[in-house]
Amino acid sequence: MKMDTEKQFHLRAELHGHDEDVRGVSVCPLGLLTGSRDKTAKVWVEDSPAPEASSSSAPPRGGNGGYSVAQTLVGHTDFVGPVLYAPPGSLSDYPQGAIVTGSRDKTVRVWEPQTAGCLTVLEGHEYQVTALGLLPPGGPGHAEGGAIVSASLDKTLRIWRGGKCVSTLTGHQGPVLCLLVLEGGEVLSGSGDTSVKMWGPGGGPCIHTIKAHTDTVRGICQVPGLGFATASHDLSVRVWDSTGSLLAELLGHSAIVYTVAAVEMPSVRGPAGGDGGVLLASGSEDNTVRLWRPSGECVQVLEHPGNIWAVDFTPLGDLVTGCSDAVARVWTARPEARGDPALERALANLVSERKAAKEAAAAGGDAAGGGGGAAALPPGLKVEDAFALSQPGNKDGENKFVREGATGDVVAYQWDSKAFQWEKIGVVVSGAQGGGGGGGGGAPARKVFAGREWDFVFDVDVGEGLPPKKLALNRGENPYLVAQRFISENELPPYFTEQIVQFILQNTEGQSGAAKPAAEPIVDITGGFCDPFTGGSGSRPALRPVAATPAAAPMSITGGGVDPFTGGSSGGQTSSGFPAHTLAHIPCHTLLTFDNVPNLEALGRKIREFNAALSSPQQLSETDLAAGGPLDALLQKLSKVAAAATGAAAAAGAPIVSAADVALLRRMLVWPPDKVFPALDIARLAVLDAASALPANHQLALRLAANASAAASAPLRRWLLAGASPLLDRLAPLLAAPTATKAVRLSGAVLLGNLAAAVGLRQLPAEVPQSGDVPLQALSCGLELLGACASPLEESDGVYRCLVAMGTLLVAGGADLCQIAKDLDINDRIHAIMTGARGGGAAEQKLLQVGIDVTSVIARNTGVKV
Repeated sequence: MKMDTEKQFHLRAELHGHDEDVRGVSVCPLGLLTGSRDKTAKVWVEDSPAPEASSSSAPPRGGNGGYSVAQTLVGHTDFVGPVLYAPPGSLSDYPQGAIVTGSRDKTVRVWEPQTAGCLTVLEGHEYQVTALGLLPPGGPGHAEGGAIVSASLDKTLRIWRGGKCVSTLTGHQGPVLCLLVLEGGEVLSGSGDTSVKMWGPGGGPCIHTIKAHTDTVRGICQVPGLGFATASHDLSVRVWDSTGSLLAELLGHSAIVYTVAAVEMPSVRGPAGGDGGVLLASGSEDNTVRLWRPSGECVQVLEHPGNIWAVDFTPLGDLVTGCSDAVARVWTARPEARGDPALERALANLVSERKAAKEAAAAGGDAAGGGGGAAALPPGLKVEDAFALSQPGNKDGENKFVREGATGDVVAYQWDSKAFQWEKIGVVVSGAQGGGGGGGGGAPARKVFAGREWDFVFDVDVGEGLPPKKLALNRGENPYLVAQRFISENELPPYFTEQIVQFILQNTEGQSGAAKPAAEPIVDITGGFCDPFTGGSGSRPALRPVAATPAAAPMSITGGGVDPFTGGSSGGQTSSGFPAHTLAHIPCHTLLTFDNVPNLEALGRKIREFNAALSSPQQLSETDLAAGGPLDALLQKLSKVAAAATGAAAAAGAPIVSAADVALLRRMLVWPPDKVFPALDIARLAVLDAASALPANHQLALRLAANASAAASAPLRRWLLAGASPLLDRLAPLLAAPTATKAVRLSGAVLLGNLAAAVGLRQLPAEVPQSGDVPLQALSCGLELLGACASPLEESDGVYRCLVAMGTLLVAGGADLCQIAKDLDINDRIHAIMTGARGGGAAEQKLLQVGIDVTSVIARNTGVKV
């Protein structure tokens, strides 16, 4: 049964102001909050009624159906998703109230509502922030006065108070994509692991887990008087009671359901009973919002021009929707509040046009050979539904081709394992077509550009709102010459060469005379992100003039320092006039350890064997070697130490390795060089708890030093860092020695990375005079390591970690260290490695990417074209 005609929702207003998808909406006392892929959030307020009511045919006020932008919040460096208002008194940290936003830049920002100034940046999440909530003041564990709770793709929720993370909730096996704070302070969280977890009041431990759906749980909301509702990638909405028992399943959407909201509707036809009741709204990638009774009855479908990211209800029962066409819309069931009917007719026409275009594209894409127009797809191309992107890829560089719901375009995506997301490569606009009379087997149709025919013509976006530039090439052309020609013609920075070359190779198979006659992507220099667990957002609204913002640099060709082919930003223009390149791999401040546990039984046998061959002063006693004695006790502790270091087990209240264990280990560490390596292996793990010619000993000694440089024990780590300079003096000869193995160089690269992280984080002891020499020494060691690799591709892991370490040092060292690196011909060394890596697999692609990172740091700091 449908709603009565008089109770149907009709379009009240369209809010135009964002430049890209509206990813989040929230109704609050300030008005309406929206967050967008354009990296901003906005506060919308309803205009005051005119002194004299205008006729019903008058155009809406303010250009947005009676709503105006009161504030625009600018500061996030990537798209803004969830938005939230904290009223005065809800957070003791912000007694006057605050606006809270979450972003793909991994931060939560807190804003002053009146001035739109950023008050606090909350950092700690490792990936995109997906959802926000407010813990109520005065409950268990948060008597201080409320707190902010955030969810992230990093599989955690975090509780924030006083500008710091005071608690991290772990337990989900997939990304956390939505959350709901209940009145009692409990938190519900929905995840890519298909479950909903309930956490104790104030961010307490998990007290209940519900297997809620058969696919990712994407949205969650409270249902008045019943419990809560969840939206899922499995195309359903489910209603649950407060104990987690399923009440109803709402089926009707034909694609991923991103969001759900509920409201207890006020009466729309007078005070008589039966006119209100609970209503749910769900938004989907099928471009519709569906309105439901909690029992499962769909009462209305509201069509949109794009997929729906977010929905919310006002206290009066009006509905707010956020769409991928960059527009937020307000819908109402109140006859007196209905907007200009012409607005609704225009929307209906736009939806019809989009549907027709999608159907035409689908028809063209499915046509085989004869008559295939520009939309014809390459033969054999596997096209999947957009929800294929809802799960992570199997390997770095994996490709998928999906048809997007909003436009019908087939879009190519590639899995970036480091960023843990699907990156948009481009739109498939045409493919091989039969020649002549429509039969198959003919040569692919050639394209005409600048008065010439070409095998390939790619569109390349070089700026927001600017027409794309054409990149034309023929089979057999040298991709480097093509890239240089394109850069010269369009006056682009020269360090874009490598990215353009890689794009050409990926989309033409990089083989002379055998270029790939398949898709012709539109290369989006300004970024084409696809949310890794959505399957959407690849579609972008039609380009429109973009107002200048403080972040946009006058000379930026990509709209404010956006990196070509990545969409990232590092803050705008550099002093050299080059648009900033987004560093994908550096600086790296992650500390690495070698925490694998050896075969303890075999290790014990080897120690006993070596001990028997020693003279009495160096031998361990029979008591030490007795079954179950001190040696066995020490060996058994190594597994516990490794588990505690990796977070697999809770750290003990006291050190696992005792003073007696250390005394025993020291006796073995003075054994002869050919017998000391078992002791070094024990020491490698022992340091995680609080000098020989043998390569095996070098390897273990370097791993020992690497672990000490990353140890949780502050005194031990400080001791190691204080001796970093003499350690590096000894390290370079070890790495360059003819007897050095790949394992030795890998161990040295990890140590260099940990020392570089300490330099970048300014953790070297300032009182040690030699600390100032460490960056240059470490850079020199890195060059020694690269020079010692006869075949860098066979040691790709060690070379990669070495380049990350060197790049981290250069970021920290600035122009002076970059100039030294250039003088040491580091660019030539890196370019040689990158040349060998071209056309390789995932490991080689990582080398290419980090090579681009390092050379771009040198370019921006020295002004020299690399």
